[in-house]
Amino acid sequence: MSLKFDDEYLVKLLTDLVNIPSVFPEEEEIMLFLEGELARLGFATQRFAVTEDRFNLLARIGRGSPVFCLNAHSDTVPASGKSVPEARIEGDRLYGLGSMDDKASIVSMVGATKALVESRTPLKGTLDLLISVDEEGDAKGIRAAVQQGYRCDMAVTGEGTNLEIVPTHCGLVFLDIVTYGKATHGAVPMAGVNAIDRMYELVAGLRQALADHPAHSSVGPPTLSLGIMRGGDRPNRVPDRCEASVDFRLVPPMTLSQVLAEIEDYFREWNGEAEYRITKQCETLDTAHDSPLIKALQDASRRVLGRVSPIVGWRGWTEAESFQTGLGTDAVVFGPGELERAHSSNEFVDLAQVRRAARIYAETVLGILGQNA
Repeated sequence: MSLKFDDEYLVKLLTDLVNIPSVFPEEEEIMLFLEGELARLGFATQRFAVTEDRFNLLARIGRGSPVFCLNAHSDTVPASGKSVPEARIEGDRLYGLGSMDDKASIVSMVGATKALVESRTPLKGTLDLLISVDEEGDAKGIRAAVQQGYRCDMAVTGEGTNLEIVPTHCGLVFLDIVTYGKATHGAVPMAGVNAIDRMYELVAGLRQALADHPAHSSVGPPTLSLGIMRGGDRPNRVPDRCEASVDFRLVPPMTLSQVLAEIEDYFREWNGEAEYRITKQCETLDTAHDSPLIKALQDASRRVLGRVSPIVGWRGWTEAESFQTGLGTDAVVFGPGELERAHSSNEFVDLAQVRRAARIYAETVLGILGQNA
């Protein structure tokens, strides 16, 4: 059965989505728009609350098992430079905040689902389109859906992977840290304790502790990045307080429980002269390369692209992990666009990739849920 794709619709929908501001946690407008658009296309929808006024959106076709989920998130990071919620097309590229991360994946998934429905393709199982919120925030979107009873047997999370297949990616821990010292005159620093110096010492120790964990073959070593540091008020006063935020990246087979225990033990050695608060924590993703889901994506990419999409590792984190950790399902990351465009000051996506992704998603669904699968 031949599927027909409405490529003009893909461009219009992506333009509409980019023009709707959806910086987390302000996703209500775009989610209401998507709810109305999916209803217009004939889909029944269901909400999964994340907070009182924020929700994930589920559209479902077919029935029974297996349940295959296509997932992408609607929220964006704040505007930066030319990356604002105002779509513009130059050649075959669409620019604007969220154009690649992650509205291109939403559009490709809607386009794939629309083509399947309009062709009346019979499915032996259930296809879910689950659009989430809060991915850029506290990562509560898919977790909230799972806590409310959402279930599936496998999932593809759309992100800008350049149409490569990502079964393995890093986990993360974000920490806010405070070190304490003793203030004194800058002319006699030996009479005080410099909280900024303590912060550098503390972070260096944390980084060294990570060095004891081996690198992963596809995503590399665990890392620590010092992203924010604030301390002191005058050059001639030794600071008695310093604040910092750090980004840990975990790699398989590291687990959150293991790393958090190591962090707790490390800070205990500082005897109250430093303290920390966890602001975000996410496990790693590690789906076996012989998964039927990966085979279906490879077969689909061969049919659409004329070649097999390669399997690669990712340093970033995605909600694919929430499916694997929360449900024990196979999950991978795959979508249009390139990671380096995300969170950039001039975000864009190649529309050719949006069109190809829609076709690969649809072919993957047929490989898993089609009558000949």
